[in-house]
This record gives sequence, structure tokens and C-alpha cells, in this order.
Amino acid sequence: MLSDSMCRGVEEHIPNLTAAYVHPGTFLRRSLEQHTGRFDRVTREALVVVHIGTNDVASGLSPAAIVGQMEALIDQIQHGHAEPLYVAVCSIVPRAVDNEWTRPTVRETNRGFRQLCQQKHNCIYLPTGTLFLKKKNTDQLHE
Repeated sequence: MLSDSMCRGVEEHIPNLTAAYVHPGTFLRRSLEQHTGRFDRVTREALVVVHIGTNDVASGLSPAAIVGQMEALIDQIQHGHAEPLYVAVCSIVPRAVDNEWTRPTVRETNRGFRQLCQQKHNCIYLPTGTLFLKKKNTDQLHE
């Protein structure tokens, strides 16, 4: 699992989790740098869950830039594996601090993540943000 602060402590709830790389405050570009070569050690089928992008939205990056960086991260994760390495991309969840500029960015980025995953091999989009919206909730981390 690759995540920002949203998934802090996930290891306590998933006992057989192979690895969780949780970096509070991280960005997609930083994750690209931090995890270069880390997935080369995976020797069998695996699923990598990516829950990153909230901080990219807050930084003012465009949806196209965020989606482009996610694509680069997916390519890096899947590069050079004999066995399939599946990637699940989580949507960006709503935050209490979102405003008239960030809300559309979140929507467009999630739309872009969905389209990207449809185009990529062994990649799935997880619309985790809709779970929050159904309950009219936010991530409760960025309040």
C-alpha cells in the first residue's frame, strides 16, 4: 500500500498486509522518487493499493498534472514484472477544507483516475470518495 496520512495505522487493521508505505503529507511526485525500485523485489502476483493525491489537489496542481503523475507511478510500480502486479487506485476523498477551487479539481481528478485505470492493464479504480459523499462525510483528517 502507498498512502498519505489518510491510511496511517492501516497495518493494525490488516494483519496479512505485506507492506504499507504511509507518508503523511506526501505528493505523487515524491512517491515516485521514494519508491523507485521498491517494487522490483515483488516476485509473485500482488496488489498495490495507491491512496495518494489529496495533497496534490491542495497544492494547486491541475487535474491533468495529477493524473499524469499517477500514470507515471502506476508505470513505475508495474515495470518489469514477470507476474502480474495489479494496481488499485483510490479516489481522492472529500475534505472539510475543500472550497470552490478544490472541489472541481477533486471531481475532475477522480474522473481522470477512473479513465486512466480503464486504459491501463491490470489496474482498477476504487471510488472510495463516494462512500464519504453518501454519508455526507469528509475524511475527518483535514478539518
